[in-house]
Amino acid sequence: MTDKISKEHQEKLEALFNAGAANMLSEPEYWIHGSDEGASYCLECCEKKVERLLKENPDGDYCVDGGYGIDGDYTPFCETCHKLLENSLTDSGCGDEVEHFLLHGFNPKSDDDCRAMSEVINGRGWEPWLERTYRNPSEKESDLRYFDSLHKLCRIILEKS
Repeated sequence: MTDKISKEHQEKLEALFNAGAANMLSEPEYWIHGSDEGASYCLECCEKKVERLLKENPDGDYCVDGGYGIDGDYTPFCETCHKLLENSLTDSGCGDEVEHFLLHGFNPKSDDDCRAMSEVINGRGWEPWLERTYRNPSEKESDLRYFDSLHKLCRIILEKS
């Protein structure tokens, strides 16, 4: 297992990640009840789409839904205007982000990269939850591999910044 990141380095990285995240404007995530609820929208685009759907089908049961914190496997963007939307990454989503940066690199000057890593740290933290009960040994191994990859990535980021 990779050496853990010290508290001092964690704080340095969190400051970097949070500073970039603060520069990224985002809005709550909405979707249309009674339509494709897998599509994500900002409030303005969602309201317009509901209005259009109701004009096309006045008997339809369409309404704006969402606007509150949800979990997702990826960072959502509005289907219409492509604004950045808010959610919390699932464990799987955090793992995907870490693997992406290990494969494709991390730019410490990119607000978007920093925002993504801020979401990762907010989602899973720095260490495995000690009291977690695993369903089987492979689930525990997977969890430990994730944190090993996270710390490996963070060592690379520290070298660049």
